[in-house]
Amino acid sequence: MMVTAADPFTSMLVVERLVDQELAVTQIDLEEMAERSRADRFDAVVALPPSSLLDYIERGWQDALGAVDAATALTVVAAPRLPVRTLVDNRRAGGGLSLLDATAPTSAPALLDAIRSAISGRHTIDPAFTLGGDASAIGGFSPAERLVFELVACGYSNRAIAGQLYLSERTVETHVRQIFIRLGLSEDPAINRRVLVARLALDGTIGVLSEQTRRPPGQTMRRTS
Repeated sequence: MMVTAADPFTSMLVVERLVDQELAVTQIDLEEMAERSRADRFDAVVALPPSSLLDYIERGWQDALGAVDAATALTVVAAPRLPVRTLVDNRRAGGGLSLLDATAPTSAPALLDAIRSAISGRHTIDPAFTLGGDASAIGGFSPAERLVFELVACGYSNRAIAGQLYLSERTVETHVRQIFIRLGLSEDPAINRRVLVARLALDGTIGVLSEQTRRPPGQTMRRTS
């Protein structure tokens, strides 16, 4: 099986734990993961992405995990804030999947059980990824935050959002700030967080855009009671 992790030290520790279970394990880089899952005869991939949503997207983890060959069992140990539940739909037609919560302790036997479950073709999803009933990273948003998120993703300014939702700009600013916090997008002069939010929504990483918010800026949304 193959193991890849955002942190090389973590990858090394996981490899050692699996070798202790008398398994044949190869440590690989993220760039090799998808290609080698198709070209080589590995039965399983174990992936440990970064906990930061920004790093997860910018380093290409979402695309790389989605490109792992469907015939290869996939076990992902990730923070629940990451949109790894999208992998369930990607592998619905075949290919086992296990999602483990990286914020909770995972013993070597538990990791091995998850890997074996994926190899058998089953989907095993830690409850941490399903709480709130939302398959994306926005499951913890309030209804107001979700609406603001959609409009930010569509390119609306705070002033335009305030007009659309009949809110004050200060209230919208508070919602936007909370959205960034929930997504783990810390303030960084080198990063336009609004652009990243739009990218997360529009590339399908976080699928939240409703028909109501797909209208061009300037057209007012109907207020619902």
